[in-house]
Amino acid sequence: MRLFDVSIKGVVVVPNATRWTGPWLGATRATSLQRVANRPIVCHVLDALLQAGVREAAVLAPPDVADEIAACVDSERPAGIHVRHLLQEPGRDGETLRAVAEFVGDAPCILHRADGLLGQPLSPFVEILGEEPSDALLLVWENGHETKRLRLVQQRLLTALEDGVTPTPAGIAGVCLFGPSALGRLAAHPQRSADTLDFTALAQQLARENGRVHMRAVRKWRHFAGDGLDLLDMNRTMLDALDSEATTSVGNGNRFEGPIEIHPTASVTSSVIIGPVIVGADALIADSYIGPHTSIAERVRIEGAELERSIVLADASVLHVGGRLVASIVGREARVFRDFSVPRAMRLQVGDGDEVALC
Repeated sequence: MRLFDVSIKGVVVVPNATRWTGPWLGATRATSLQRVANRPIVCHVLDALLQAGVREAAVLAPPDVADEIAACVDSERPAGIHVRHLLQEPGRDGETLRAVAEFVGDAPCILHRADGLLGQPLSPFVEILGEEPSDALLLVWENGHETKRLRLVQQRLLTALEDGVTPTPAGIAGVCLFGPSALGRLAAHPQRSADTLDFTALAQQLARENGRVHMRAVRKWRHFAGDGLDLLDMNRTMLDALDSEATTSVGNGNRFEGPIEIHPTASVTSSVIIGPVIVGADALIADSYIGPHTSIAERVRIEGAELERSIVLADASVLHVGGRLVASIVGREARVFRDFSVPRAMRLQVGDGDEVALC
């Protein structure tokens, strides 16, 4: 592998939250701060960059969420990576690109959306960037027909460039790698884009200028744009990477199987937990079943309930519901419980845009 003269850097691009009008989960409007495996998506992105060798990263955020993003990243980012915060000014794409290029300098870099995850390591793509001298390496997620799809996407991406056509092919993942000095060359002659730091548009600009643009397929790309199923899928991906392996345990009347991470301050009694599962600080679980791919956040209370493939956010409670919750998301401070008072009826308090499925 050809070694780079300088260490690779990372740029995490936060999408504009005001474009999304769907239901909000948790206490934030920022899609990048939605939590999977008990951490914000943007912090999982920083984890992935760190594992790929990035020691310096910039987080580029629009003004409406910049302070919130910075506070969260500074408190929950992984150790070992230094983070600088940059402001994405609407309508000033050239200045934004120049600021990013100044941060990156002559180093190669990874651009990564802040609200999505690949679910596979970035290191192999960094190696490809070193082995095959490239100005840009776009990642494309496959859909069962990798070779044909990749060929078609590349054709759509890199054709008609002389006429200024900017195709937006489906299947482009929210991750792109740029070779040494590539962003600097782009910043010297910026072109206006509908989206600041649109990865596809930047690669197309390099191709127009006779740059070397390559593509590689990835197994999957998921980003959160309002569909709870995307959060559950990312949650499953992150939990599958848990290192901890809990052996079968009978203490406190419990039985544990598979990878399970339980915070030392959490209390679990008379319960069955089948991993991968993560349980946050000060959570209380009693007389319950917690099935695979479930995240229980801090200060959650679960009693006499069964859950699997679900996310329960901070300070929520699930009490004696009388059935198993599957593929569900329980928001912050929400209460899900069985009401034994009479007259017997369903009594719901459902917020704007929320979804309740009665089975």
